[in-house]
Amino acid sequence: MTHAVDILITSYYQPEYLDECLESVARQTWQDFRVHVVDDSPGNPVQAVIDKWRGLGLDIDFTQNEKNIGAVRSLQKIYAQTQAEYVVWLNHDDVIKPQFLERLVLNGMMQHPECGFGYSLYDRFQNGQILPDMGVYRPDLPTGPHQLVNSLCITNWIITSFAVIRRSTFDEVGGLLRHIARNELVGEPAYGYVDLYIFARLAARSAGFVLNESQGVYRIHASSSTAQTVGLSRRAEETVRTYDFIFDEHTFFTKPQRYLSKANCTGRLLSDMGVIQAVLTMLQ
Repeated sequence: MTHAVDILITSYYQPEYLDECLESVARQTWQDFRVHVVDDSPGNPVQAVIDKWRGLGLDIDFTQNEKNIGAVRSLQKIYAQTQAEYVVWLNHDDVIKPQFLERLVLNGMMQHPECGFGYSLYDRFQNGQILPDMGVYRPDLPTGPHQLVNSLCITNWIITSFAVIRRSTFDEVGGLLRHIARNELVGEPAYGYVDLYIFARLAARSAGFVLNESQGVYRIHASSSTAQTVGLSRRAEETVRTYDFIFDEHTFFTKPQRYLSKANCTGRLLSDMGVIQAVLTMLQ
């Protein structure tokens, strides 16, 4: 049976979060979708959760990786096996609100074929409470189609869990294989943000549909002060790498977009970390 949306969920341990995630999917007011879960953790720790929701009537295609291959390659693995025109990559520790698909796909992107992707706002779940804001800089845009590429050369506010991609447009701009190929050229530890790279490429070739209302909850996990320090350095490197990807793609992005991304990543590195720390990080 054909369906309009493929919901791709990548999981890694934490079956209790996957349970909440699948519950949010099952509560959608528009049910024209199929769920695909790929688990990347050894020992099949989420099988009981899959069995539970299958028993409750949720149509789930489940894949257990034999070895850890990472979230992006896990996503590509199940993306290649699906065909629906609209695709959601939902992280297992996030939840979508009941009208997410109805508002963003049925009443949004399906009414605007010029949009290669769409997104909603989201709340944050942090330290045991829901915070009704995204916690990042974003353009304040009304609901509807918008050109977003210039904004994405400055900031990244779109989370894959609360976005929908039009498959035909995504494949035209290289899909996930484009990002994976860049990763293999660069290698770890800093190989760029997949979400920013995906949405920047989509935005360079199509409009994006903005749903200016919260339709999900993004979980932010607690971390130690040491982990936060390491995370800040890692995020700086990832940001620089991603904007370097944009700057290097002379035939895909325009010159103003490329220069904007280069100026932005340089400014961010210096202002977020300080000049001395930035130099030390680059030397390391």
